[in-house]
Amino acid sequence: MSVGAETVALEKGEALYEADPRFASAWTLAPSGKADRPLLIAVHGSARDHLQTRDAFDDLATRQDINVLAPLFPADVTRPGYSDGYKFLREPGIDYAMLVEGMVAAFRARFSLGSQPTYLFGFSGGAQFALRYALVAAGKLSGAVIAAPGAVTLLDAELPWWPGVAGIEQAIGRPVDVQGLKQLPVHLIIGANDSNQGLVARGPDHPDYSPFADVAGADRHQRLAALKESLEKSGLKPGFECLDGIGHELGPLAEAASSAIENWL
Repeated sequence: MSVGAETVALEKGEALYEADPRFASAWTLAPSGKADRPLLIAVHGSARDHLQTRDAFDDLATRQDINVLAPLFPADVTRPGYSDGYKFLREPGIDYAMLVEGMVAAFRARFSLGSQPTYLFGFSGGAQFALRYALVAAGKLSGAVIAAPGAVTLLDAELPWWPGVAGIEQAIGRPVDVQGLKQLPVHLIIGANDSNQGLVARGPDHPDYSPFADVAGADRHQRLAALKESLEKSGLKPGFECLDGIGHELGPLAEAASSAIENWL
């Protein structure tokens, strides 16, 4: 990676998660090697392209001297053909919020890193994880970027989980972190040309079926606009970007996310 005439060689790696080898992560270390640098957790979409998700933040890691951790949440972990558990934070026997927190702790221990500010980015399916994790763990984060989610959870205590947050603690074991959310910077991003590509319609026999799945709208644009309105009604002031000429693409959205995160650092 180049900064002016200087080339910075980023130290990268990947490994299985020792506490549960069904899962893995990849990382980029802050170029300075200092223990006090911030951490970005970058969460892949349904394509499970965690290496590309990590690498999309190479420029940010170089410019701002931060660590990047990209979890890998494989499909088919508990049943063949099921790939959505991480988006909703739970599937039988797996608590994805606890899982990512364990990965972060293991990463910090491996490289003797301090508990510095932690930022969260998710694209597409990963944006669903990022949104729902931020709702219950906002106090652990210094900022969250939600990029082109296919479905959203509104801060509506009358609407059942997962389209809303009624019954969230019974469903996933954690309540909404109301106090943490009041302090959390949130940035929403979508491409202007994003279509319904990859949107999932879940029927009554699907583990994550909800009759309220479309309450936020019929496509990503409507759903992200509804999320923005819901956050604003709850007292948050989310940033919002609609990128001209961009579709459902990781690279440009990660670049926009990098700019938002730099403003928070």
